[in-house]
Amino acid sequence: MNRPKLYGISGSRALSSIGMMEELGIDYEHIPTNFMEDSKQPEYLEVNPNGRIPALIDGDVKLFESMAINLYLAKTYGTDLYPSD
Repeated sequence: MNRPKLYGISGSRALSSIGMMEELGIDYEHIPTNFMEDSKQPEYLEVNPNGRIPALIDGDVKLFESMAINLYLAKTYGTDLYPSD
């Protein structure tokens, strides 16, 4: 099983997603990605064509924006953090 990959740095909006991954105890790969130079490189633009951080790849799922990432993490990994109804 591949580990989820989270792109971003703690000095950005990625901090909330990093915190969520840590809180949930997810075994993930953190790929430090600066929002100035790194996020404009062709390799990263394949991950997120908007060139912004954070971004998450989890299997076939690609997400951008910290709130979308955190909602996905809560629904997928945090069954006790997300209401069932």
